[in-house]
Parts: sequence; structure tokens; C-alpha cells
Amino acid sequence: MYLLTPQLWPAFALFVLLALPMVVTDARESRLPLPLNLGLFGAGAVALPIAAVWVGFEHLVWAAISCGIATALMLLLFVIARGGLGFGDVILVAALALYTGFISPLMMLAGIWLGCIATLGWSLVRRRRGIRGHVPFGPGLILATLLVLVIPVATT
Repeated sequence: MYLLTPQLWPAFALFVLLALPMVVTDARESRLPLPLNLGLFGAGAVALPIAAVWVGFEHLVWAAISCGIATALMLLLFVIARGGLGFGDVILVAALALYTGFISPLMMLAGIWLGCIATLGWSLVRRRRGIRGHVPFGPGLILATLLVLVIPVATT
């Protein structure tokens, strides 16, 4: 709903411009480039407080809380997974939680869960076709986040 507010467009345009190349890179090379990853997080850290002037600073508080919770959970998974999850994925989830948490903490949860389900589904499809190997986590997370951000706008 808030994406209809023109004051949020620059912040989320930065999100799309930085996130989409990350989808391509992670899908091809199974790595998330650190400059783009940190750029995505930094863009949110700069653009969202500016947008909060128009939509309310409580959104900034929710973004910070969402980012903290998502980062803590991903760090725990990073330690438990022992190489099955890259640190770039942890940074990516922090950035995605910043953007989605700004709109709603529930949107942050929906984006991460949808990304996990999409990646698991892609992994199962690959396995069923006999394709083995690493399945990148970033594209599922980013595309699910974009979907979660766009669906409320499309349904209004």
C-alpha cells in the first residue's frame, strides 16, 4: 500500500536497480557480489530515513527491528549450516528485511519465507530432473521480496 506513495519510489527504485543484477550474478556464479550487497543495504540505510519523513518514523523503527531479527536468525542458520549458506546471503537478508520491514514486519516474514519456499522448490525440481549441485539462495529471496512488495500495490 505504501509503495503507492511517490516519496518511497526513489528508495525502492534503488532496491530494484541493485537487487536485479544480484539475481543474475548469484544464478550464474553462485555468489553475491559484496559491493552490490553492501550497496543494497547502504541504499536502504540512507534512502529509507529520508522517506520516513513523509510516511512516518515508526516505519523506520519497524525496519530496524525487522533487520535485526532477520540478521540474527540468518547468522544462526549460517553457523548451523556449516558452509551450506554463504555470508553474502546473511547480508542480503539484512538488506531485504530493511526494505520490507519498512513497509511491515509481516511483509519481511512473508518475503523471507516465500524466498525459502521458492529456493526449496527450485532445488526439488532440479533434483527431480537429475541436476545436482549448489542451488543459489539469493535469487529466490530477491524475487520473493519483489513479489511481496508488488502484490499489495497490484491488488489496490
